[in-house]
Amino acid sequence: MRRVGRVMIAAALPLVAGATAARAQLAGIPVYFNPSGGTGVGVAANLGFPDKNSGGGTAYGVAGSIGAGPVTLTGTVGAWSPKSFSAQTSLGADLAYKVFGGGLLPLAVGVQAGIGQVKAPVSDSTTATRTTIPVGVGISLDVPLFPLKPWIAPRVEFVSGGGVTASSFRVSAGVNFNLLLGLGVHAAVDWGKVPSKLNPATPNSLIWGVGAHFNFHVPMT
Repeated sequence: MRRVGRVMIAAALPLVAGATAARAQLAGIPVYFNPSGGTGVGVAANLGFPDKNSGGGTAYGVAGSIGAGPVTLTGTVGAWSPKSFSAQTSLGADLAYKVFGGGLLPLAVGVQAGIGQVKAPVSDSTTATRTTIPVGVGISLDVPLFPLKPWIAPRVEFVSGGGVTASSFRVSAGVNFNLLLGLGVHAAVDWGKVPSKLNPATPNSLIWGVGAHFNFHVPMT
């Protein structure tokens, strides 16, 4: 029985190491990074709580990702319910590349670029399409066999909407808590400047997010 138990644990460890939070750029949800990458297919459910400078309300979404070697592709769909406005559909996708680290190394570095789009409310009867393109680099601490995986990722964000284009600097940071067999939970905070041309009265904004994820590996032939 002890031998069987050791075999089961050994089989589960690669899944724990590869369990990651699927992520993409969605309105009202932090931009999640996974610098250590990972192979296989993943799904995630996310909740976001933007402050009033970010539009307020609540956001939610589901994400799917596929990783092969150092590359991970993610797509997301969700909705953002700003305060005093009806829910707005939000779409996102991103491409991440692990530069180095992961596996048995305690540190990983990756780069990521994405795109997100949402019908942002302008007034009670008017909306404008807002497109966001985040480009950044992430660093994660990946201690082998330790279930908590903290990460931090500074980025530049390009935003356009209503005929106006602007850029801003933002930072997201979070932690993944990976359980056995690919299941885990995650949380993150996203902070930075609101593009001044789009909203000069609110120079900073904050978004909190929580969620759950599940990853399973696909046999490679």
